[in-house]
Amino acid sequence: MQPTFEKVKTDVNQSIYVNHLKAKKFPSPLHFHPEIEILLIIEGTGTRIIGDSVGRFEPGDLIMIKGGISHVWYSDEQEQEKKKPAIDPETLYIQFKLDIFGNEFIHLPELGKILKLIQRSKRGLRVIGQTRDKVEELMFSIRDSSGFSRILDLLKILNLVSLSQDYTLLASPLAQPYINLKDSEKLNRIYEFILNNYEQEITLQEISSMANLSTSAFCRYFKKNTHKTFIQFLNEIRIGHACRFLLDDESYSVSYIGNICGYNNISYFIRQFTKITGLTPLAYRKQFNNE
Repeated sequence: MQPTFEKVKTDVNQSIYVNHLKAKKFPSPLHFHPEIEILLIIEGTGTRIIGDSVGRFEPGDLIMIKGGISHVWYSDEQEQEKKKPAIDPETLYIQFKLDIFGNEFIHLPELGKILKLIQRSKRGLRVIGQTRDKVEELMFSIRDSSGFSRILDLLKILNLVSLSQDYTLLASPLAQPYINLKDSEKLNRIYEFILNNYEQEITLQEISSMANLSTSAFCRYFKKNTHKTFIQFLNEIRIGHACRFLLDDESYSVSYIGNICGYNNISYFIRQFTKITGLTPLAYRKQFNNE
């Protein structure tokens, strides 16, 4: 049984935990920890869930999370295996506690913007643009350094992001900060089932039965833990994959992509795509392929 609470490895000689990980899939299930985390995706694609936020990740995705909020990364294992040679997920992440700076230091007026940034990251924060590029460089510097240099580079990262507008908040203010062990295990089963079967029809009766709940109890449970209905969540997963297919191959028609993402009604697919992304599928393809 995997615990909901993740105890971060520590080193008596280091106050910042750094890990450069390459594996078949991300090892942690839905979890939380008190440490602040900055995570960079180097290789791999998939779905990330942070609080009540559901989104796709790809190489270059850079996320900062304040300790406490539940999160998980699910790899596109089937897609990875199709590639020759197979590409395993690779990530670099840094974890640290706010108290490594000391209470008086972090509350200095000069660090006000950094403290505000850390508070905002309790909703999950995605860093983009030139700031993302600079942070990536500093993360590799932290990986390869030790001692006081690590502290300086970490402060540089926090300062860079706090002074920029190159980030977006992911989860809503209502996102549940953490979940218990029982709910973590059940939600992981539900999430993995949806991610492995999103291209097929998934009925409410089927998913409720898989979770060992009646349909009415499942609907209440799912909404309580995700702040979304099951249908909303399923549509976000499907549309996330549709976005990927639209950009992967321009020969794929909109109707074909809708079909392989679980939609047998093209009009409904386009409505859901437009509702979630703000663009029609063809407008989405045109805008992002021209960037």
